Amino acid sequence: MELNEMEKKMLFQAEGDCQAKVLNELYMTVRYSNNSELREAAESLMAKVRVLSDRECMDLVRDIQKNYRLPHPPRTIGERIAEARQQSGAEKLKGHDIMGLERFDPEVKHMIVFDVLSYDSPVGDKGDKMRLFLTEAGYQKFLESQERGEVKLKNHAKVSGGHLHYDRRDRAL
Repeated sequence: MELNEMEKKMLFQAEGDCQAKVLNELYMTVRYSNNSELREAAESLMAKVRVLSDRECMDLVRDIQKNYRLPHPPRTIGERIAEARQQSGAEKLKGHDIMGLERFDPEVKHMIVFDVLSYDSPVGDKGDKMRLFLTEAGYQKFLESQERGEVKLKNHAKVSGGHLHYDRRDRAL
């Protein structure tokens, strides 16, 4: 698939973990951008992505995020985050985005990163690595799921006003 520089840049910054979320990001760009060139590029990219399967779409996004280099220093926060992720080699987690609005909900008290070990897990699919921001009740349900062997905790942080306070910093995310 042939992509121009602007389309590559859009996929480089994409935060979605499935085709529908990527398309939604592009739709929001079309709807709310004042830049006609950016809107046209987003519409063109939407047409190209729609014909792909979810797996093909996400393979394309991962390839761009891994191999694409910005032709200039990163300027937007999205470009900076994408470049930092690329340089760190960190895989993108399913679930909540690290800067998602869930993080700033006053009821949220826990951030967890975990592996899904079973098809019986209430969230994710077997083999997924996920991040979730949870209330106290949600965290208790997670612990019960872990006792049943459906998930395995990799990292935990207490959340206070959007700030993360990790239990242990030496664990891999």
